[in-house]
Amino acid sequence: MHRVETIPLADTPTPELRAYAAAMRDGFFESPMSEEGLQIWQRHVLADGTRLRVVRDTERPFGKAEEPVATFASWNGTINPGHGLAPTNFITDVTVQASHRRRGLMNALMTTDLLEAKARGDVFAVLTATDARLYGRFGFGVTATARRLEIESGPRFQVRTEPVGHSVFADPEAISDLRQSLFERFHVGQFWSVGRAHHYWSSGFDWSKQQSVARRAAVHFDEQGEPDATLVFSVEDNHLEIIDLLGLTSGAEIELLRLLGHGEAHDKVIWPRCHDARHPLPWALVDPRVVRTKEEFDTVWVRVLDVEKAVELRAFDHDGSVTLHVQDSHGYCDGTWQVTVEDGCATAVPTTATPDVTIDVAAFATVLSGLQGAAELAVAGLASGSPEDLERTSTLFAKVRPPVAASIF
Repeated sequence: MHRVETIPLADTPTPELRAYAAAMRDGFFESPMSEEGLQIWQRHVLADGTRLRVVRDTERPFGKAEEPVATFASWNGTINPGHGLAPTNFITDVTVQASHRRRGLMNALMTTDLLEAKARGDVFAVLTATDARLYGRFGFGVTATARRLEIESGPRFQVRTEPVGHSVFADPEAISDLRQSLFERFHVGQFWSVGRAHHYWSSGFDWSKQQSVARRAAVHFDEQGEPDATLVFSVEDNHLEIIDLLGLTSGAEIELLRLLGHGEAHDKVIWPRCHDARHPLPWALVDPRVVRTKEEFDTVWVRVLDVEKAVELRAFDHDGSVTLHVQDSHGYCDGTWQVTVEDGCATAVPTTATPDVTIDVAAFATVLSGLQGAAELAVAGLASGSPEDLERTSTLFAKVRPPVAASIF
């Protein structure tokens, strides 16, 4: 039996916190944290109220007995399913030392954390996955994607429309509060928006290089003079790179991209995580081939912990009903529900009726987000039912626009 411990937070990096940070970086095969990085990380986990969990092997030789062999972090946040913000358990820093894998350590940490989340009344758990093979077995399904865009700047970058409002450059630290307030407005209004951790608002540290770096920023103001988009970016040797671009509208984001696209010292802008799979940027340009998609990837994996609340908080674009059986081998939400939608609002009532559609809990998260339909997931073996019932379920859960999750952690 593996004993899961929780590391107490503190105002300064204690020996236990230092050991956690070292083990976490080791688990990802990353370089150790610098002292500056450790101080910043400690402030972030304290601000988020992070639960730091570990498993130790006190018989490890060569001075490693006090350093954990597995790490796991989680904190309280929210996801927006459309009708309010759902309490959600955010998970990150899941590592197991290569020398201690296949011993059930991750299972022990995940089970401990999810049981507590279920007891708190969390509707979802959420994480981002470095390895897509690991988390489906715990009931997590892909619910949002992003694209890596490469944008040619200079003379070919021409927006079809005249500028709306105006944009100004800014000091990144000076707009930290503005970025937070704009995100809060975005979060309450955007379907499937995922909350942000404290590290988002500290833009001047490069975690891969473990050092402070120079960032630049800009703000867009609408025609009434109100800020409606912010941008943080870096100047690299041969390109500009977007760190965070978030607008209350995609049009406001395009105005800030106009600012970068007209730069003369670099010939391209790289947007590593364009969070909207249907962002209108290419259509806004005279030459849409200026924008090239270099990669598309999943960003947010969600685990449903409460089917009834998840369905009731979810905004629907279509009315109807379906009897749905969710298969959950972990038992958090295994059962059958009658899902009924009227005027975009739904109820999920437990029932003993024969289900129209049976679906794996991980696939149910994907359907709930609107990223993919039950009929398509049935082809992958993740759902079953008659073709008619699968199509009806797909239509019921379909969204006019795909989910947009502008956060990663």
